[in-house]
Amino acid sequence: MNKVMVNKQVMSKTKIFMILLLFISLLVTFRIIWINYHQNTANPTAENGVLDLRNIELNKDTTIALNGEWYFYPNEFISNNPDDADKQFITVPGDWSETLDSNHPISAGYGYGSYRLTVLLPETDQNLYGLRINNIHTAANIIVNGSKEAKLNQPAANQIEPATFRGPYTALFYSDNNQLEIIIQVSNYEIPFFCGINESITFGTEEAILHETNTLEFLQLVVIVIFLLHAFYAFTLVLLGRGKSQKELIYFGFMLLLLASGNLIDDEVFIQLPFDTAFSFRFLMFIFILTLYVLIKFIHHLYRTNTTFIKILTISNIVLSVLTLFIFPFHYFVYLVMALYLYYFISISYMFMTTLKHIRNGDNNAIFILLFICSYTSNIIWGAAIQTGQIEFPFYPFDFFISIVLIAILLFRRHIHLVELTEEQTAKLVEEDKKKDQFLANTSHEIRNPLHGIINIAQSILINNDQQLDNETKNNLNLLIQIGHQLTLTLNDILDITRLKESKLQLNKQMINLPQLTTVVIEMVQFLSENKKITIKNEISSSFPLIEADENRMIRILFNLIHNAVKFTDTGSVTVNANKQKEFAIISVKDTGIGISDADLERIFLPYEKLSKMEVDSGGIGLGLNICRQMIELHGGEISVHSEVGKGTTFTFSIPLAINSTNHQLTQHTETIINQADSSLLPEADNYVPGKNTDPSILVIDDDPINLKVIQNLLGSSYQVVTTTRPEAAVNKINEKSWDLIITDVMMPKISGYELTRRIRTKYKLSELPILLLTARNQPEDIYSGFRAGANDYITKPVDALELQARVQALTDLKRSVNEQLRMEAAWLQAQIKPHFIFNTLNTIASLSTFDAEKMTELLNEFGNYLYRSFDIKNTLPLVPLSDELELVRSYVYINKKRFDDRVNVMWEVDDNINIEIPPLSIQTLVENAIKHGILKQMNGGVIWIKIIERSLYYQIEVIDNGVGCEESKIAAIVNNDHSHNGIGLTNTNNRLKKLFGKGLSISSKLGEGTKVSFQIPKSSKK
Repeated sequence: MNKVMVNKQVMSKTKIFMILLLFISLLVTFRIIWINYHQNTANPTAENGVLDLRNIELNKDTTIALNGEWYFYPNEFISNNPDDADKQFITVPGDWSETLDSNHPISAGYGYGSYRLTVLLPETDQNLYGLRINNIHTAANIIVNGSKEAKLNQPAANQIEPATFRGPYTALFYSDNNQLEIIIQVSNYEIPFFCGINESITFGTEEAILHETNTLEFLQLVVIVIFLLHAFYAFTLVLLGRGKSQKELIYFGFMLLLLASGNLIDDEVFIQLPFDTAFSFRFLMFIFILTLYVLIKFIHHLYRTNTTFIKILTISNIVLSVLTLFIFPFHYFVYLVMALYLYYFISISYMFMTTLKHIRNGDNNAIFILLFICSYTSNIIWGAAIQTGQIEFPFYPFDFFISIVLIAILLFRRHIHLVELTEEQTAKLVEEDKKKDQFLANTSHEIRNPLHGIINIAQSILINNDQQLDNETKNNLNLLIQIGHQLTLTLNDILDITRLKESKLQLNKQMINLPQLTTVVIEMVQFLSENKKITIKNEISSSFPLIEADENRMIRILFNLIHNAVKFTDTGSVTVNANKQKEFAIISVKDTGIGISDADLERIFLPYEKLSKMEVDSGGIGLGLNICRQMIELHGGEISVHSEVGKGTTFTFSIPLAINSTNHQLTQHTETIINQADSSLLPEADNYVPGKNTDPSILVIDDDPINLKVIQNLLGSSYQVVTTTRPEAAVNKINEKSWDLIITDVMMPKISGYELTRRIRTKYKLSELPILLLTARNQPEDIYSGFRAGANDYITKPVDALELQARVQALTDLKRSVNEQLRMEAAWLQAQIKPHFIFNTLNTIASLSTFDAEKMTELLNEFGNYLYRSFDIKNTLPLVPLSDELELVRSYVYINKKRFDDRVNVMWEVDDNINIEIPPLSIQTLVENAIKHGILKQMNGGVIWIKIIERSLYYQIEVIDNGVGCEESKIAAIVNNDHSHNGIGLTNTNNRLKKLFGKGLSISSKLGEGTKVSFQIPKSSKK
């Protein structure tokens, strides 16, 4: 229960007083009516030990109280023939202490004696009678006409054993005459007050006595059951509250349990305690004290009363409880009872004033607590009057009923208020939830641009400053980029959950190749999870039937599930599988990760649920699985999960299959389209659309012939377009010739666009061979995966003509600018011919003119050929005929042999019939390097071998010398384009070979033994 609700209307003092006056009047009225109903004013009383009932009709509804003057025999257990010399008269009911004349040192009420009464019965056929003994302290024998009819505990002249039985007792007996001689032998050594027969003894027929007893027991049991049911209700509400603070309910339930317990051991006494009568009385008083204290705590938690006063009451309660149960002497218990009533008066007065104050502050429901206090106090006052013998009447249940009704009304009103408050707060929460969703959506849009800026800046730093950054900085930047991508996925989740809530998410269903789609998604996840040492496997058969779904949403579903599996799997595998079940594809994503507990499985699909510290630390906001479930349900499917902690988790979901369609049928359908269509409309599997020889060449790969035809129509007039539907064949085509651009679809069978791009990038850089990806999605994860695979650009299907042409032109212009750079680099290499080489050659020619004119002429011719070949305009082209390059090399070698005589020796292993093209000034650069930095560094010179070896797919060109060799650091500098070392010519040649053929120079060297430099020319370079 929450705090008591506050109403706006304040109840006046007069109104409060009138309500209390009316309520108390009703309580007193009901009580008096009950007393009068059970007290027969015509009931005769005993006089001089005789009760005359001869004029009374005894029936099943009439009982007679045996009140009046009884014969009393103190300190004597009489039998049938008592000695009347010792008799006295005593009033029943009443205390025998003054009449007993006991000399007991503890109490005048301790001792024994006998009561005797003669009852004169009317003439009747009735023979079965009964006596109901309501209370006798503390042991008694009931003797009727000389026969012992009942026994309570063990009466004795001296205490033999403690008395344990308490409460009313019924004795039924048979009598065939009209006079009853009733003798009751009583002893008391335990209760020092209210001794002897202190309550009325009821007489009547057997039926009448049993009826009265059953009625009183039934009424008391009803009260007990009501208490227990309400206690059960209160504790049930506490348990249903799942740990929420509801102390007032706990105290209310505990108070009801105490009231029920008190009723079980009082009045009709349904439970006989295994203690002596004195301790049972102590225990009953303890329950009274504890009930009062719990009532005070109940009201305190409703209204938060003065804490200091409650602490004082708590200490007082503890002290009184200990005194009552264990310490205070029982023969002085009257004084303790007076203290208890004082404690009660102070506590109730404070609670009364506190409740009254809350009513005056506007809490009108507090009036029910005030009335409850009045009803409870009324019951206590009347109970005290009965205990002290001031009045006597049977068990009265209505004060208890009224108390329960009051609390029930309070709880009911509070419940109504809480329902109204809940509805109001629910409406507010719905409104706030909408605002929250809108805020998240707006925030996501606002965060997206700066987030992309952060990622882009980090990537640019990583790329542009790769050589200057240390490993730790690179790792931090990569971590920053990874966190940025993860946050982007979270932003996408927020936008999707908002669209789903607003029912703005529309499905564009189509037939989808599930194995192919799964492969693409796995590659996307692998790019975002490169540091994980796990295997992601696609075990869906390539012949699996087509499914009918929204491709973008299907990718999102698979991506979320696979990415989630990878996130919580450190080692092992993630496996995607599928099988057909009636009209649905049953798809499973199984991992070997940490697993999910059974308790968490029930909440795993709820939004914003993060079930473990690991999940909290892993990022995200707990929307992925909820989005998956909603998207799957939009498709008409279902999702379930099975998991074992420490072994792994399997998510299984269903998606409708495409009607009467399988992959095999799709293939047949595609072949039918190709075969039946006009050849002018659709391309062949591998098709070439010629343009001008000067036009850029483009290779287009897509498994859909219609898409190929569209691209051909858009680009065929300005480019040389080659198309293929087979991605595996595209790899060979790329190696066969030089291309200006590759256009490939992402989603293809066997080899996806991402995988094809990665293969190409193993040989060609971004600037050497641009790649344009065709994708059906433009989500960040798709784009990231494409760019990280090595794509230059992407375009979304269906293709926009102007956008495609613009992007293709930009990428082909990029390739042409690279080719122009190569041409300029070759021209720059030409310019590197050293002036001192020309000067030394001319000096050699001049020296030969004085003694060998013929050799001078030959040298002059070779020098002229060398200069002609070096400055030939063809050297600005990417490739020149091998024969031209060899002519240049021969002239260069001839000049150096004339200059250095036997120090320069060249061995040729070249087939003159080889007809290929190679980069200009490539072999010449290697030979020049071998002469200048290899053999001429030695006093005696050395030998150079020039070899051209034919292989199956390429020609290998080798230049080998036995010169001084080269250090590993210099070789690494050449290969890594480090210009800080000498060797600009080799570095330039290495770069041009890489850009043209994807592979540069291969250099091996040993100091003191020589150097081998080689490179490969693909046979596709054959003229």
